[in-house]
Amino acid sequence: MDKTEFERWQAVTGSSRHRWVEDTVTRLNGRGALYYMGGESGAFMRITAEGNLTVGTYEGAFPHIGEACFINKAEHKFKDFNEGFQYACQLGGIKFLSDLCSDDRIEQPVICM
Repeated sequence: MDKTEFERWQAVTGSSRHRWVEDTVTRLNGRGALYYMGGESGAFMRITAEGNLTVGTYEGAFPHIGEACFINKAEHKFKDFNEGFQYACQLGGIKFLSDLCSDDRIEQPVICM
C-alpha cells in the first residue's frame, strides 16, 4: 500500500467516527453487508447473504475496517437478507437510516409540493 492508498483508507475509516458507513467491499464481494460506526474502534452490524445478523464492537481498524478485530455481542438467523436488514434498521433507528441515506454516492430525490 502506497502513501496515497493509505491516506484514502484512513479517510474512509475516519469518516465513520460519527455516522454509520457501509463497507462497499463486503457488498461488492457478494458477502452481504457490513455497517460500522466509530472510526478506529466502534460498533458494527453484519448481515450475511443468507440472513445472519451479527452485532457487536470492533477494535483496531487501522488503516481500514478490514484490519479490525470484530467482537460479536449478539447473533440471530433470519429467513433471508431482507428480513435481517429490516431488523438492523430497527436496531440502528433513525440515525442508521439517515446516515446511510445521506451518503454522497446516493442521489437524493427532489420532492415538489
